[in-house]
Amino acid sequence: MALVQETIKSGRTASFYLSREQARTLRDLHWTPELVKASRLEPVSAEERARIESELGIADIGAFRFGRFTCKQGHEFGAFDFLQHGIREHGPDAVKAIFELKNAAFLRVNPYFAVNCATCDQLMEGGITYEGDTYAGCSYPDPPVCV
Repeated sequence: MALVQETIKSGRTASFYLSREQARTLRDLHWTPELVKASRLEPVSAEERARIESELGIADIGAFRFGRFTCKQGHEFGAFDFLQHGIREHGPDAVKAIFELKNAAFLRVNPYFAVNCATCDQLMEGGITYEGDTYAGCSYPDPPVCV
């Protein structure tokens, strides 16, 4: 955990696989109610879950939460768009594998995401914040992961 905390504070980008217990500890330490509110982190709605399952083929996203945001034209970028982007970048098996982790959680520290709006294709500005059972948490650009 010390290495994860040091990496978070340093601003360096890294990926970690944590035990579920380590992920819960990080969540408890860092995802304060104030930070959750400021990041707009919310559970994915039933409707969006159904769309993720039917269109992206991801059957169970667990307790995944995402901080929705909008492009300059007012189009929303939500969990569906994020996962669709992940599938385009890494392939469906890589994205599904994260949600299928049984005893671990994936943590991406201080990442850089450049995504385009799914509706108008313009570069999105603003942070991407998410966390869940198997995604231990992530935010960009500020504050860095869970801090």
